[in-house]
Amino acid sequence: MSISDLLPVVSRLSHAEKLRLVQVMLQQLAEEEGVNTVTSKQNLDPGRFYGRGQSSREAIDAYLAASRAGWE
Repeated sequence: MSISDLLPVVSRLSHAEKLRLVQVMLQQLAEEEGVNTVTSKQNLDPGRFYGRGQSSREAIDAYLAASRAGWE
């Protein structure tokens, strides 16, 4: 199957399905290349940052920096 055959099918997918497709394809490419992927993800607890228990800007920046560490 060629890209020309796939494009009409992919264009009919929802945004969420397209993002999932990209995620699956990147994971497959990483596995083929032997690249370690981040398997454990921190769960975002919005309560830590908004509403009850508001955190400081520094805590939010530290959380974001830790989350990005696996992507570098």
